[in-house]
Amino acid sequence: MPKYITHFTFLFFAFVVGTGIWMRIYPFSPSRVPYDHLLHAHSHVAFLGWVFLGLLLIFLKITWTNIKSKKHVHFMIITVIIVTILMFFAYIYQGYDVFSIIMATLHIFVEYWVALFIYLQMKKSRLFSKTASLYIKGALIALVISSIGPFLLGFIAAKGLQDSYLFEMTIYFYLHFQYNGWFLLFLIGLFITIIQSKKIKVNELLMKRAFWLYLISLFPGYLHSVLWVDLGTAATIVSAIGVVGQWIAIICIVYALKGISPAISKHFGKFIKNSILFVLALLVIKHSLELGMIIPGLAGLVYDTRSVVIGYLHFTLLGFVSMFILVQLTMIQILSPSHLAIKGAWIFFLGFLLNEVLLFTQGLTEWLAFSSVPFYLEGLLLAAILLGIGVLYLWISYKNTKIV
Repeated sequence: MPKYITHFTFLFFAFVVGTGIWMRIYPFSPSRVPYDHLLHAHSHVAFLGWVFLGLLLIFLKITWTNIKSKKHVHFMIITVIIVTILMFFAYIYQGYDVFSIIMATLHIFVEYWVALFIYLQMKKSRLFSKTASLYIKGALIALVISSIGPFLLGFIAAKGLQDSYLFEMTIYFYLHFQYNGWFLLFLIGLFITIIQSKKIKVNELLMKRAFWLYLISLFPGYLHSVLWVDLGTAATIVSAIGVVGQWIAIICIVYALKGISPAISKHFGKFIKNSILFVLALLVIKHSLELGMIIPGLAGLVYDTRSVVIGYLHFTLLGFVSMFILVQLTMIQILSPSHLAIKGAWIFFLGFLLNEVLLFTQGLTEWLAFSSVPFYLEGLLLAAILLGIGVLYLWISYKNTKIV
């Protein structure tokens, strides 16, 4: 498979950590580029660059030998890359304005193209079991549904309601179906495919039941993301049903994977086995945190505490999603568990850990009315730098990996 796809995937990851470092420098040395421009560029290239192309990269590596029209794939990938780069620099230059909105909208239509390609490729291929296909198809549905959010944002903004709850609720609609739908389900579907290619068995019946429970719960679960708005008792009950259903489904998924550790060690090594256990632990913690939001009044408190919101978003994107992508890239031999790669992974992990500890501790100090965490901003800058170094090491290690 062409190396340029992997290089651009890591380039977008570098854009993510690079803008993250830039934003952490801002309190000490503001630049001419407005902070909100950096924030828009950072978030969009994270979702639509690094994660989107990273997921597609894994899918392509799995199916590459079975793809007949490789010219079509090259054209599709190059389109994704060009649109993403133009969108990224448009957000840096002008923020949320005409050209960046056009590029972001164009990216949505590219996503539809990619989703259709994946669906058609799966229909032609025998590489995906019925269980893996369920998760991947569910992910594609969530991807398409999430795209409603940006279109609604444009409509709401045109009506001059940017400062309304409706605008914020639409952003959370997009985030919910991206994080909890598209990212999560696609990663699990790919993971099942990878391990089944090595004849590693999972409890498929439980995995299927967990999928349907999760997918059904995903829709009422959205309300759980917007409990800071007073939607009434009925909506609160529905949201609780959704988040409890999602939590039970995640526990079932993890339980269905019980007993695969020895086979994972045999085929992929101890480092990958431990990495998978850690990623699954992050997944359970993530959904347990969401479950805790059932506690009356906590949702509003969390929403009003910026450090906790940012901490949760980074916990999901840098923790579960990014680390699971990196693990799977190693499992399919795009990355290798070399000394340099493992060193990069540890540095990335330390940056992630420091970032989360600082953000959540700062939130706790605000709730308890204590003074701010000492050297809080300096610590966040250090965490961002560690994340950047980790990504750089991982990218460099790829050059020494033989693609098979």
